[in-house]
Amino acid sequence: MKNIYSQGWELCLETQFLQENRCRKRAYICSPLRSACTSEVLLNMRAARAYMFYAAVQLGYLTRAPHACLPMLLCDMNPAERKIALSFGLALLECSDVMLVCGDRISEGMADEIARAAALGLEIHVFHGVIYPAVKHIVEEQGGDTRKVFFNRGHFRLALPAAEICAWAYASADRLASEG
Repeated sequence: MKNIYSQGWELCLETQFLQENRCRKRAYICSPLRSACTSEVLLNMRAARAYMFYAAVQLGYLTRAPHACLPMLLCDMNPAERKIALSFGLALLECSDVMLVCGDRISEGMADEIARAAALGLEIHVFHGVIYPAVKHIVEEQGGDTRKVFFNRGHFRLALPAAEICAWAYASADRLASEG
């Protein structure tokens, strides 16, 4: 599979909503953010951006992941600011067409987002086989329609843990920049 990440891929991602083609489906990226150490939170933010770009280019979605940027503006450790971030994220989820569950684990925050997506009746696409049953279970617990939960083997890059998707995305772009 050709690597889609090249120098300037983040700029392309930043401008996706400024383009004329707004008829594409909007995808909410559900992936881990919280971690015990700052370096892992930063890694998870970068991974969210890499998942967004992949889903935009390979799946054709307009993508959104509030946790890819909001931690730069709001402190997750401050309860009032965390509440603002969570509220904003849920508002974005409500105006999304589909949820993409990325990575190789489900965090507590992701479980809440999945439950909300189920309550909204959104399609939920899961890319990692180990977490697929857990997502279906969350949807079922919420009284959601488990037939709207899909396991997608075709885009395994969206199942990669944060360190691996970042290594693939950022190392490729850095390598291309140094060659240019």
